[in-house]
Amino acid sequence: MKMNKQSGQVLIGVAFAMVMLAGFAGLAVDMGTIRYQRRLQQTAADAAAIAGSNEIRQNGGVGISSAALSATAANGFTNTAGDITNCVTAGAAVGTVCIQIVHAPADVTLPDGTVIPAGPHNGNTNYVEALVGVVQPTFFMQIFGKDRQFVLARAVATNIGQASGGGGCVYTLGPPGTGVGVTTNGTPTVMAPTCGIEDSGDFTTNGKKVNITAGYIGAAGDVANHGGGTVLCGQPLATCNVVQIPPVTDPLSFLQAPAVGTPVAWTGNPIPGTTYSSITINAGDIVNFPAGTYIVDGSFTINGGANVCNQVAAGCSAAGVQNSGVTFYITNGGTVKTNGTSNIYLSAPNSGTYAGILFYQDPNDSSTALMDGTANSFFQRALYFPSAELDFGGTLTNPTAASTVIVANDLKFNGTVTVNLNANFASLPGGVSIIENAVLVE
Repeated sequence: MKMNKQSGQVLIGVAFAMVMLAGFAGLAVDMGTIRYQRRLQQTAADAAAIAGSNEIRQNGGVGISSAALSATAANGFTNTAGDITNCVTAGAAVGTVCIQIVHAPADVTLPDGTVIPAGPHNGNTNYVEALVGVVQPTFFMQIFGKDRQFVLARAVATNIGQASGGGGCVYTLGPPGTGVGVTTNGTPTVMAPTCGIEDSGDFTTNGKKVNITAGYIGAAGDVANHGGGTVLCGQPLATCNVVQIPPVTDPLSFLQAPAVGTPVAWTGNPIPGTTYSSITINAGDIVNFPAGTYIVDGSFTINGGANVCNQVAAGCSAAGVQNSGVTFYITNGGTVKTNGTSNIYLSAPNSGTYAGILFYQDPNDSSTALMDGTANSFFQRALYFPSAELDFGGTLTNPTAASTVIVANDLKFNGTVTVNLNANFASLPGGVSIIENAVLVE
């Protein structure tokens, strides 16, 4: 009889343990399912924040919500109930989706008094917050009377060109940790008041004091010590906050190279549409390039003492540059080298296939380019060297050298060079759309 009683007690204990184990198993299964669903929601929230942030500059930001909601729908979550509070009210059905897009993050107070904090960008209209909430079902936990769980995902993004009202005017594409990026030697001055610097590599000053007037500076690699140098930016100049950004993509990657014809020797008489085996302009030469595209199957070199411009009167003055400009496509291992004692006034065309593109080096060419010239020289519009290092020397200070964007694998500012940049993309193929670069910050 005693053993029968003990057996009954064991049986009761085993039954109780099985219920507990079932509860723990149910909790584990349900929590795993909820974590999986939250990951899906997070993907949708990230996409919504980025899509909304990309709309801030467009049409006064009126398309932020629609772009963000389209992004969540594309990721499997279509808004069915409006703001987040509608998913946490009593009676919210399983499967209810609540999406809230906030232009300028703000605290969100739920019906039970819980506050979803706005975070460090509270009230800042340069940021878009996306909240994706779903009433998710539970399974095993239903035996404990809980058949649903509210799950929330949140993301905040910004378009890093927002602060200046423009996008980047410097893009470097080389990866961090490889000695490439934006590098300064000496005491250069870089003027980019309406745009920014977007560096996929390391931002390095080599211990020098550098004056950079820019809307923003971001780098994917080292943004902490800049080689011990002092980085100044903004107006008025102040210590610059170089922000960490994801690696940037090539904003001009859509360009299609022109057809390369049979190369002919350079005679000093430029003819648009011709493929030259190389171009070398020497001291004392005065060369006016008629409007059009020039293909250089080698290097384009301007030596000291030369005068080079596009479609102007003899003598090559800055005042004579015409609106219809030139594009130089460099290929077959060639590059561009210009000398500091030469007078160079070159401007890209305003229309056509290569509108806004002045120099375009074949992405297969990694030969280092050198841009140098007298104080009033300018290279107007896009300088595109996607696989090459581009070095700036001399002094390029002419105020008409606006609308310039630089894309290079690696960019160096040397000596006391002064470079003026302005990201007016209106004349570039694709226009303003190429400067959108939204990034997640929360």
